[in-house]
Amino acid sequence: MNKTFTVTYADEPYKTTTALNNTFQCTYTGPRWILGQVDRDDDQVREAGRSDSSAADPAIDPAGFEPDLYDYIILDAAESDAMAWRCAWMTDEYTHPDVDDYSEVISPATGADYTWEHVYEGTTGMLAHIYMNDSLLYNHETSTWTDMTLRTHNNTREDTLGTWAAIAAGIRRAISSDGDAHNNLTDAEKATLASHATWLESIPVEYEGINHWKIEYPDAVMPSYIDPADQE
Repeated sequence: MNKTFTVTYADEPYKTTTALNNTFQCTYTGPRWILGQVDRDDDQVREAGRSDSSAADPAIDPAGFEPDLYDYIILDAAESDAMAWRCAWMTDEYTHPDVDDYSEVISPATGADYTWEHVYEGTTGMLAHIYMNDSLLYNHETSTWTDMTLRTHNNTREDTLGTWAAIAAGIRRAISSDGDAHNNLTDAEKATLASHATWLESIPVEYEGINHWKIEYPDAVMPSYIDPADQE
């Protein structure tokens, strides 16, 4: 069956605000009835069966699955836009127009401006792109849905900056006199690594207020090195 509905997506990637009212039309193209299998411990829902003939089709009869381990819910995609949206998410069977990619000019504190771009999908895949995995939930006790949540970044700024600081510290150790016992770096290689460490150390100030996933990593190829601290 085909059922078209409107999807609202975030103002920008990895954010959850929708003040700009960004939308696209999405058409569910899968079977009308979907049997959802519901985890009893966390309410996560996945497709267990499907039918285009009727809600009474044995193919979506919970008795033919594992009724002692899971709860089940039959979704009728024709019932509403919301139900078609859930069916599309569960089955990955949908199409949509090509959504414009996101771009933004980034202005570091002292460095040159650059354009950060995020590529969206073509004419399918946007639902998986914009929503968190396993975020569609169904509570069998209350017969209520908790619908998919917009995707946020996997790593926090604090964790990412901490990782970059640790890398910088490792480079400093590698190019020190202690590092010479483990590395055979030329002066040019040490200079390249030192420059990279300086850039990593500058990030908290240079990119203050800029989302960490929008930071443009240098293209320079880094020489291989051994951190003396890893040899202790």
